[in-house]
Amino acid sequence: MSRVRTIGAALVVALIALAVPLRAQAQGQIQIIILPTETPMPAAPRIEVRASGFPATLGAVQIRLRLSLNAQLGLIVYDSTKSGADVFFTMQRLLPENRSIFAQADVIDERGITAGSAVILAGRTGPRLQLIEPSGITGVSLNTQQPRFVWRSAGITTPPGPWVYELFVTNVATQETRSRGGIVDTVYTYPDTLQSNTSYRWRVLARPLNGLPEDSVSVSSQSSFVIAPADQPVSTLLYQNFPNPFPAPSSSTTCIWFDLRTPAEARLMIYDLRGLPVRTIVPGPQLGGMLPAGRYGRQGDAATSGCDPRLAWDGTADNGQMVPAGIYLVRLRADGYESMKKIVFRGR
Repeated sequence: MSRVRTIGAALVVALIALAVPLRAQAQGQIQIIILPTETPMPAAPRIEVRASGFPATLGAVQIRLRLSLNAQLGLIVYDSTKSGADVFFTMQRLLPENRSIFAQADVIDERGITAGSAVILAGRTGPRLQLIEPSGITGVSLNTQQPRFVWRSAGITTPPGPWVYELFVTNVATQETRSRGGIVDTVYTYPDTLQSNTSYRWRVLARPLNGLPEDSVSVSSQSSFVIAPADQPVSTLLYQNFPNPFPAPSSSTTCIWFDLRTPAEARLMIYDLRGLPVRTIVPGPQLGGMLPAGRYGRQGDAATSGCDPRLAWDGTADNGQMVPAGIYLVRLRADGYESMKKIVFRGR
């Protein structure tokens, strides 16, 4: 079902004080129909305008449609006139992102005189492109070397659509980027095999196939993702803690993940910026220093998500006292490997 806004011409004239001839008052109705019906409003909608109930003495009428970013029609983004009492308008340019769109339709008689007008809030546009998964404020761990990418794009008619996408995957360490183009769906399983224990970032470029180059949009992932299959790790690795900063709405503690390639004596500690030890995580009361090869910090032995409470830091020191808000460092030493990550503690 389409969204239909119907406004009597005389009422609209009274409300917005348009300079419309007196004889047009109390005559006819104007309907403005936005297609397709969706929220947010499409980036390139198809708009139908119907004029009914106007006297035949007006002769052959035209309908002028204007789209604006304000109710006073001061910031026009679309302006077109077509002959007939029931006409369709299609956008050749995409509407601006994240803006309220106002539509004014004028019925014009054969002498060029405006016989009636209607103004509506047509809707509000959203972002043209959003990345859905893998995505997160902090790093995401995946248990497949051929991940699935999911994104969402704003509604668009043809022309200027349909959307065509290009996916870019970048190795964070080497900055090597692979791309796949000609994608027409918003769900895409990567055909190449990505490296285990490696961080990647991804980006999508969307362009309207029958539109203008300047209407293309590119969005990059918020954070990296790590390929970490559930089998034995091929390297010893410390991951960035999450959430970071913490505490966060999702968690009052921050989770620390690490992998051990071989059995090793591990030491995981929190330091302040002066290099003074604050908290010893490993060895701890429930997790000794000598650890077998495997993945640590996940919610369960083979999982690649969640947080093991034994490897979560709540902001307390070894003496049980809460530390001041600030920047801290977590350091892992194991298997001849040493790595340090920055932790931002908001305090309590």
